[in-house]
Amino acid sequence: MTLLFGALATTLALLLSGFASQIALVSARKARAQLAADSAALAAVAESGPYGNGRHEDVARNYATENDAELLECLCEPAATAVQVRVAVDGVVAEARAIFDPALMVQLPGTTEAGGLHPLLSAAVDRILTEASGRVHLVSGWRSRAEQAMLWADALARYGDAETADDWVARPGVSMHERGLAVDLGGDIDFAAAIIERLDLPLHRPLTNEPWHFELRP
Repeated sequence: MTLLFGALATTLALLLSGFASQIALVSARKARAQLAADSAALAAVAESGPYGNGRHEDVARNYATENDAELLECLCEPAATAVQVRVAVDGVVAEARAIFDPALMVQLPGTTEAGGLHPLLSAAVDRILTEASGRVHLVSGWRSRAEQAMLWADALARYGDAETADDWVARPGVSMHERGLAVDLGGDIDFAAAIIERLDLPLHRPLTNEPWHFELRP
């Protein structure tokens, strides 16, 4: 009798272990599918922004594929302010909806109409580029909310984790680039920093993991 109960207990433990493993596998697939859907929807709606090319479905499919998913459906009309996508990962289906609000595409007071940068930041960047004589160049300045959303979607797809993506790309609505208060420089970054210090320009580098990112000092 003891042997019988022992065998039953062992069998039950194996069944429970297999069941738990199956639940974990399904949960992982659901998470992957949702991530792929979110990324595809964000990328698709960004195509309606000023930096988009109107290729909503193509972009959505590309982002789904990058996340090992298949795009099943994309409700995304040209210039749509809202899109909805449906993707599948290993048979698990997920949906996501993203909205683009044109009303948010406005420049804040104190920014220039050409380029969108704050006048003080724009002047400082011009000084740096002039002094650098080609050794430093501007990579990114003012960004629209739609462009920031596209960059965030790309980071999310690349790293597969929102917290990790936050370390490299600010979420739409909180980036200093959207406010015209930040630029990314390329080339000889140390030389650019030396120029800033020598000329006492009102810039600083608040992000230790992004030495190329400069913001206007408060």
